[in-house]
Amino acid sequence: MRTFSFIISAFLACTNLFAQDSLPKVYPDVYGLRIGIDVVKASRNFWDKDYKGLEFNADYRYNKKWYLAAEAGFEDRFKEDDQLSYTTTGMFLKLGAERNFHQNWLDMDNLIYVGGRYGLSYHNQTLHSYRVNTGNAYFDEEMQYPELKSTGLMAHWLELVVGIKVEVANNLYVGMNARLKGLFYQTQPEGFENLYYPGFGQKYSGNIGVGFGYTLSYMIPFKKKFNTVNTDRTLIRK
Repeated sequence: MRTFSFIISAFLACTNLFAQDSLPKVYPDVYGLRIGIDVVKASRNFWDKDYKGLEFNADYRYNKKWYLAAEAGFEDRFKEDDQLSYTTTGMFLKLGAERNFHQNWLDMDNLIYVGGRYGLSYHNQTLHSYRVNTGNAYFDEEMQYPELKSTGLMAHWLELVVGIKVEVANNLYVGMNARLKGLFYQTQPEGFENLYYPGFGQKYSGNIGVGFGYTLSYMIPFKKKFNTVNTDRTLIRK
């Protein structure tokens, strides 16, 4: 009799546990403002004596998949090689959006995203020196020191951005991204050309540039939208 009672009790307990596991799960989608910095630019101030700069980034969740995004900052960069030396100083701003393609499980909040930016910079450039090619093998190339300063320069470009953001602690995220940039407008300095653009970097072939970034950011939650899903991840209600 005791054995029969034990079997019945165990069966009822297992049935109850299975029923609980099969119940729909309720989890929140967090909406808020994520604010952070580019850790590469921030750390470069300590190990590169010819560079000063910071980049702040932010994004706001517009809906389940889309985020509004922005970056802003400043750069002061001195560059010297065998042919020339110059300093570029200025500010930049980037505005755009990105779409999350990652399907999070329950209360996870990670992103694999693709997006775009419109960027602009306002900067000054000082050409300290440059080497003149004499075109004659019997004469040495001449180094000129004009200290030519150009102010009020501007540049405009577009960016394709691909990246990830991972929540490593409550509301704390680390991320990395890659960018392909296309310059479509600039004001040139007098007697020379732009060599570096704050926020864009150095241009390479034509008006193309590339960039990489690593970010550390914190989410300030504003509101939550609760979702109900089955254990097979089928959305029931949002």
